[in-house]
Amino acid sequence: MTYDSYGNLTVAGVANYLKEKNIFPTDANLTVVDLHAVKESIEGFVNLIYHVYDQSGKSVIMKQMLSMPRFRIEDEKNNTVEEADGDGWTLDLGRMRSEIATLIFWNSVYPGISPEIYLFDEPNRIIVMEDLMDLSLLRFELCRMVKHGHFTAKIGAFFARNLFFSSNLHLTNYKKSEVERFFINPEYTALAPFLFRENIGVSWEREMIPGTDEKRALLVDNPQIQAEFKRLENKFLNDKECLIHTDLHSSNIMISFDDVRIIDGEFAGFGPLAQDFGRLTASLTLNYVSWFGDESRTTAEKNDFQAYLLTTITDLYTTFQNEFRQLVEAHREESYSLKNLDVDAYLIDQLQNALSYTGVNVLSRLANRGICYDLLRLPEANRLVPSLLGLDISRELMQNQKKYTHIKEYTLLLKNLA
Repeated sequence: MTYDSYGNLTVAGVANYLKEKNIFPTDANLTVVDLHAVKESIEGFVNLIYHVYDQSGKSVIMKQMLSMPRFRIEDEKNNTVEEADGDGWTLDLGRMRSEIATLIFWNSVYPGISPEIYLFDEPNRIIVMEDLMDLSLLRFELCRMVKHGHFTAKIGAFFARNLFFSSNLHLTNYKKSEVERFFINPEYTALAPFLFRENIGVSWEREMIPGTDEKRALLVDNPQIQAEFKRLENKFLNDKECLIHTDLHSSNIMISFDDVRIIDGEFAGFGPLAQDFGRLTASLTLNYVSWFGDESRTTAEKNDFQAYLLTTITDLYTTFQNEFRQLVEAHREESYSLKNLDVDAYLIDQLQNALSYTGVNVLSRLANRGICYDLLRLPEANRLVPSLLGLDISRELMQNQKKYTHIKEYTLLLKNLA
């Protein structure tokens, strides 16, 4: 059978489909691997994702949006995994259109930063794209203490170019409004409840491990922090600064020793760059604090890798700022807004908002439901110290972000945790 009862391709159907679409010759001997069966390959269960290759070495990734999403439910204590239907919840196809347009745009801004698209079959909700299976998810590389020195140069420069070329810094008001309309994504707001309303710093809805209630209350019961949550949510929903990924954590970046790619732009849309910066900085921060609960490595190994993470965070922001300054200087005579831009003040404002969003995003990955892999890999008893540190860091950033004018002030905060 080519399709299941929901109209989704079966494994056998994938091979036939790719031959019909001339992605592979009709006589090709295809191997189809369901990547949901490979735990480290992907996170998320609203798409079918397959790795397909033939005997010659040609390979592609095929993604089909589920007509009815399935959700993975993990019972860690009993070591079981169940998949459940989405109770009638469906995804708008506009999400898939937006992802393709976004990946193409980002490759035009920074060639090679995203996978190449080979085919988009809208009626069947299918994308066929470049195979990146030789790369690993950044999150798992970090948890293996693998260092990638080139990572910050590429992502930092990409952030600057994407901000510049999709914002009013470069576009006229009319052109910007046209571009915004083109990239309208019905799924852009999908993360908003998770980040701002169900967050452990806002309510007690999501459970955390025992021993965290006292520090959590310092967030939930703090009017200043609750006001900051509301400010950041309003900014996320209404500040159409530039095209952003919205969910750029370390599991949406693939990496090797000579390549870096951004994947899964399904929630992308126009919003504040600070959310992308904050989500990625939160990933690096969560990995940093996770080593305080890891007993499998020596103190020397942990200290060395934490020092690498501090350098990575610093270099990411420094590269972004340097690239941004160069873009402003190169285009200053073309734009009235650039001629009057106070670059130093602009970059400090970006930093401060990014750090506040870092606090939000750290908190979003500390709850038992939605916990990041960096902490999930630890025995439950060993997650307490990293979780408490995450709560402290987030409280500091959301209360006092205005005192930070250089990224090294933040890395110093992390360094002093020891």
